[in-house]
Amino acid sequence: MVFLTRLFDRILLAGGILSGCVLIIIMLMVTVKVIFRYVLHEGLIGVDLLTGTLLVYMTFLGAAWVLKHDKHVVLDVILNQASPNCARWMRITNSLLGAAICLVVVVFGTWESINSFQRGILIPAEIEIPRVVNLWIIPAGCLLLCCQFLRRARCNYLSESNLTNDPTEET
Repeated sequence: MVFLTRLFDRILLAGGILSGCVLIIIMLMVTVKVIFRYVLHEGLIGVDLLTGTLLVYMTFLGAAWVLKHDKHVVLDVILNQASPNCARWMRITNSLLGAAICLVVVVFGTWESINSFQRGILIPAEIEIPRVVNLWIIPAGCLLLCCQFLRRARCNYLSESNLTNDPTEET
């Protein structure tokens, strides 16, 4: 079990690093496009399509890593006003709902990716690329997110339940 946890953490780290690298590549591509347009008075074909695809990759490669480190958007105002036990159940419920939604996206995204691949669907643009290139990362990233949501729910349940059974607490 420890091996799988470490492997999963390494996959999340790799996704986070790749996401950062993709962001740098997007920045460089847009900069080159601007230089070509305003300095050389030439356009670059396909840069918008490629940066759009890379934005999807960046999002789904890094989402689970961001969730693991709790660097995502949270409504702290609501959690801070709730009692510790209520906040605990809000975090657990949130994680389970997130996992369920991600699982639905994994199932339907995988089905649509396979369907697009089998049918050979292309994206009609300056550069025709297979639609599956844009689609496969969505179920893959959501699968990692689903696992991380479940892990987070379990962690919140186990760590918080120990606090409520503290033997040093006076009754």
